[in-house]
Amino acid sequence: MDFEPVNADHAVQSATFSVAFDGPVSQAAVQALGRRRDLTSELPAVQNPEGIELNIAPSGTPAPRRMQGVQLAHLRPDGTPAWALRLMGQELAVDCTRYTRWARIWDTAQRYLRVGLSVIPSGDRSRKVTVLGHTVVDQFVANRDEYELSELLKKSRFIANITFEAGPTWHNHVGWFEKGSDSHLWLNQLNVDAIREPNSGRLLVLVTHNQEVRFAAPLELTAVDERLDETMNKLHSQNKLVLEELLSPEMSKKIGLGG
Repeated sequence: MDFEPVNADHAVQSATFSVAFDGPVSQAAVQALGRRRDLTSELPAVQNPEGIELNIAPSGTPAPRRMQGVQLAHLRPDGTPAWALRLMGQELAVDCTRYTRWARIWDTAQRYLRVGLSVIPSGDRSRKVTVLGHTVVDQFVANRDEYELSELLKKSRFIANITFEAGPTWHNHVGWFEKGSDSHLWLNQLNVDAIREPNSGRLLVLVTHNQEVRFAAPLELTAVDERLDETMNKLHSQNKLVLEELLSPEMSKKIGLGG
């Protein structure tokens, strides 16, 4: 074949699980997460990333506000995180770049997210949740410049026909709202990019599938705790369905989707 998945039996480069709140979390919550000894044994590299949030004043003038977050990570020898739990601004997120299979990865990510949610103050100062998100990046390596794209992708509603005639590098981005309910919107963003890796010169095809469940009314933390597992498993199933429609039968079988 003209393409190989980045790993022997799957193509997942990274998976991210996220919770967005209706406003910035308190510094007390950020500090509390950094002190969780039950996490630092697994995620020993503790960092405090900083960012700038722009708030628009009534006059229309942007008002910058400095934010400090916390990230707990398990680092590889080269310094890149294999796992990371991050709380900053309005978002709690888990990043995994050591993917094996869904059940094992989600079990770990869910545990980290629940610890992160537990440090958010309860009562009047508690934040509510506006979005649950899941992003998966799949990576495929082209074995030659003049590859046959049909060995990786099949023609579908997700891919413009010109992509199959566009040469070695191209971009194909599409987004839609899946059928949800009155309680939420279900956003899907699918970016398929053929790029040349700067250092190695390899040709890569990246499939980035971002999903967001946007709640019409922000949810209390207790309600999120009840819905977290069900929602993320639903987003995982949707990701598999999208990949099955996008990839060729041969590649689907190769990465364990069954074609």
